[in-house]
Amino acid sequence: MFVQGGSMKLVKEIPDSDSQEEWLARERAHLSQVLYRYTPLVVDHARGSYLYTVDGRRYLDFASGIAVTNLGHGHPEVIRAAKDQLDRLVHISVVAHHEPAIQLAERIADLAPGKLDKVFFANSGAEAVEGAIKLARYVTGRSALIAFQGAFHGRTYGALSLTASKSYYRERYEPFLPGVYHVPYPYPYRNPTGPGDAATLDYVFNFIDEMLDTRVPPRNVAAFIVEPVLGEGGYVVPPADFMPRLRKLCDQHGILLIADEVQSGYGRTGKMFACEQTGVVPDIMTLAKSIASGLPLSAVVASGRLM
Repeated sequence: MFVQGGSMKLVKEIPDSDSQEEWLARERAHLSQVLYRYTPLVVDHARGSYLYTVDGRRYLDFASGIAVTNLGHGHPEVIRAAKDQLDRLVHISVVAHHEPAIQLAERIADLAPGKLDKVFFANSGAEAVEGAIKLARYVTGRSALIAFQGAFHGRTYGALSLTASKSYYRERYEPFLPGVYHVPYPYPYRNPTGPGDAATLDYVFNFIDEMLDTRVPPRNVAAFIVEPVLGEGGYVVPPADFMPRLRKLCDQHGILLIADEVQSGYGRTGKMFACEQTGVVPDIMTLAKSIASGLPLSAVVASGRLM
């Protein structure tokens, strides 16, 4: 949405400009074109809910940096904290311990549901998912992983093996991780056996039961990984009993439950984490995106029993 003066104008095409085209030509010359951009905008800076382009136009940002900038662009407290940290320390790796990391882990442990009180930090949601599946395989000694159709868990190799939202993400990258299975996500509006929560859940769990009977024995399954609210696959809120039934199934077979809260977490559903809306405590949570309002940070959160 283009904003000029105090008025807003909905445009179907981004206006051309010489300054933007010059930058785009320079980009095409030296930046890999594998990364798709949704618009031809060349952004100079951003504040609050607005993007400001190199040609002086202002646009209302409905993407929030792909669900990242919960506090808006350039929030003064975020900038202040980042500058303060740059003055103190930029990088320490595993050479020594670091106070802010400890403090943030304590804060996340306070916010997390149940007894999820141990934290491992990384840089992106995909890395957090990679860490979660490594943890699940390590502690269970099992290899199989079950994800849901329509899911997006990232595009590194392990995470992409779980992702099932767009086929072109996977084009020419096979083979993926072995032992990964996909099952339907409960979507009452498009349920093959008819509308309604009960019919939808019966369809999904009958599918899972049949798969565990015929394709992968439960004793081989390390974890289910699920978005409590399906994100890129259609922004689907599942029936209320979905997560409790999945939790029960996992407990029945000693399977870990990973809640991927990368997109659904940090207040987007009215609670800090979407799984809290269901009363279900997962064994492992993955966090990213809004965890740092645009800065590169993610986390794997689990109980001390696992991590």
